[in-house]
Amino acid sequence: MSFIQIIALAVVQGITEFLPISSSGHLILGSWLFNWPDQGLVFDTAVHVGTLAAVITYFRREWIQLFFGIGRNQLVEVDDSGGVIRARSLVLLILMGTVPLAIGGLLMKDSIETNFRTPEAVGWSLLVTAVVLLVGELVGRRNRDLSTLRLPDSVIIGFAQMLSVLPGISRSGMTISIAIGLGMTRAAAARFSMLLATPAIAGAGLLLAANSVNAAAPVNWYAALLGACISAFTGYLVIAGLIRFLKTRSFRPFIVYCVILGILVLAATYSGF
Repeated sequence: MSFIQIIALAVVQGITEFLPISSSGHLILGSWLFNWPDQGLVFDTAVHVGTLAAVITYFRREWIQLFFGIGRNQLVEVDDSGGVIRARSLVLLILMGTVPLAIGGLLMKDSIETNFRTPEAVGWSLLVTAVVLLVGELVGRRNRDLSTLRLPDSVIIGFAQMLSVLPGISRSGMTISIAIGLGMTRAAAARFSMLLATPAIAGAGLLLAANSVNAAAPVNWYAALLGACISAFTGYLVIAGLIRFLKTRSFRPFIVYCVILGILVLAATYSGF
């Protein structure tokens, strides 16, 4: 891997993992557009570890409160306005929002690798992401904070998250949009999406790590370490910026971006690019 490829892919992972524009889709499109060699499973694992570090660091208060509070089922502060939820309830909500993704990922892994890791599939998936973002914006009441989230809400959000196993379908876009559609404020929806990101990214990283061990390919530790650091730093900045952005702004820029990119990718693939 070249130095430019390492930086570019790590930055793309750090940015797109948390923005509602699909990290997996952008990594596929980047390699296709620039004709880069496959970066390898070890590098993929490293940049996932970087974004995992970013989300854990940003939400360290919540995770620390959960860790120390679950035994006595203490209250956990889950938003800047002072909203609280019982530790065990929050753990259950996160687990129920994660189970569909885990099941879907394991069941659909081989089919996705064979049929959906193409620029054409990514282009269509980006358009689907745009539609879901738009629907969430149009139908959401946006008057509930995170402390009002209930188990049925989490299950619905979890099934939406399951769709993100398809490259081009944004995990954060699906979860945030559905949460908004269920009445959550944009900021609250984003916070829950980021909490769900922790087990989601950890699971993806573990799966990649297991596959890399089985592959027994040479390891470029320099590329892996640099990629992890860059994706962690970039991801942290993006999380902070997105939550601040969604307190006062809508998803409109991301909807426009996904539509334009999806159309351009489809036009390029169907024209034989």
